Amino acid sequence: MITLARFIMAGPSQAALVVAVTAILAIIMPPLAWLSGAGVALTVLHLGPVRGLQLVGFSGLAVMGLGWMVLGTPMLAFGMFLLLWLPVWLAALVLYRSVSLALTLQLVAAMALLFVLVLQWAYPDLQLTLRQEFTDIIQSAIDQQPTAEARQDLETALNKVLPLLPGLLAMGMMMGVVLSLLLGRWWQAALYNPGGLSEEFNELRLGKIPAIVSALLLAGAFLTSNILVMMLTMVALLLYVVQGLAMIHGVLALRQVNKVWLVVLYFSFFIMPQLVILPVAVVGLTDAWVDYRQRVKRAD
Repeated sequence: MITLARFIMAGPSQAALVVAVTAILAIIMPPLAWLSGAGVALTVLHLGPVRGLQLVGFSGLAVMGLGWMVLGTPMLAFGMFLLLWLPVWLAALVLYRSVSLALTLQLVAAMALLFVLVLQWAYPDLQLTLRQEFTDIIQSAIDQQPTAEARQDLETALNKVLPLLPGLLAMGMMMGVVLSLLLGRWWQAALYNPGGLSEEFNELRLGKIPAIVSALLLAGAFLTSNILVMMLTMVALLLYVVQGLAMIHGVLALRQVNKVWLVVLYFSFFIMPQLVILPVAVVGLTDAWVDYRQRVKRAD
C-alpha cells in the first residue's frame, strides 16, 4: 500500500494512472474505488487543491476513454466524479485548510444529508422506478425462496428497504468518501509524518452540537417512523460509527491493550454488521457527553 502511495506521489501521470485504473477495476471489485478516491485525497493533502483538481480532470478524461472502450459508455467517469472524486476533493480541501478531522467529517456528513434531501426531492418515486426496472430480478429472488413463508418474508423486507434507498445510497457515498479520505491521510502520514493519523484519529471528537442533532433525529425516527427522518438518522449514525471507532482506538491506546482486539472488532463488521454497527454508533454518540477517553485518563 505504501509503495502505491509512493508511486502516486512520483508524478501527475502516475497519480492519474492509479486513480483511473482503480476506478475502472472497481466495476469488478468495488472496494478498489476507495483506492481511487484515496489517490485524490493524498494529492490534495500533500500537494494542494489545485493539483488535486488537475488529477481529477486528467483521471476523468482517462476513465471516459477507458469506459467508452470497455463498456461502450463514458458514464462511469461522471458517476465517479459526482459520487466520489468531487466529495473526496472537497473533504480533503477542508482537511488541508483546517487541519481538523472532526470538521472534515462533519462536512462529509452534511454532504450525505444533502444528498438524501436532493434525491428525495428530485426522485420522489425512486423506489417505484427501481422496482419496475428490476422487476424480473426481484421476482426471481422471491421465487427462489424454498417456502411460502420465506418468500413472504423477503417481499416484506424489500418493501421496508426500498423506501429507504436514498438513505442507503447516501450512506454508501459517505462511507466511500470517509474511507478514501482516511486512507489518503494514512498514506500521507506514513510517507511524511509517521504516526500522525493515529494521534488525530484517537483524539477525534465531533462535538456536542452534531451529537444533539443526531440524538434528535434518532428520537424523531423512533417516535414518528417518518421515512425522511429515518434516512437522515441513518446518515447521522454512520458518522457516529466513525466517532465510536475513534473512541475505541483511543481507549485501547491509553490502556495499551493488544491490537488483536481491533482486528476482532473490524472483522465483526464484516461477519455480523447488524449486531455491531448500532452499538458502536451509540457509544460514539454518548461519547459527546461521557468522554470515555478522559475518564480512562483520570482512572490512570
